[in-house]
Amino acid sequence: MSQIQLERLISQDWRQHKLVAVLLLACIAAALAVVYLAHLNRQLTIAQDTYYQQRDQLDSEWRNLLLEQRALAEHSRVEDIARRRLNMQRPSGDNDIMVRPQ
Repeated sequence: MSQIQLERLISQDWRQHKLVAVLLLACIAAALAVVYLAHLNRQLTIAQDTYYQQRDQLDSEWRNLLLEQRALAEHSRVEDIARRRLNMQRPSGDNDIMVRPQ
């Protein structure tokens, strides 16, 4: 008999405090959502920092490659390599040959 009384009291109590129970569940769900979103935000921030570091590294490498390209394409260097390694020399006016299209 007391079991029936207890079940009746619990069901009456739930009916009277439905709003409180729903609000409690909503608060717990909101708290879990905040924790999850904070974790997700931290992960995205870490990924963003990693991409910024990669960008900076690639930018530095790009600047170094541009400097190297300019140094390798310098006219005096190309002329020096042509003279020393390939034994080339600047043609004089007598050695110029004009080729006319037909």
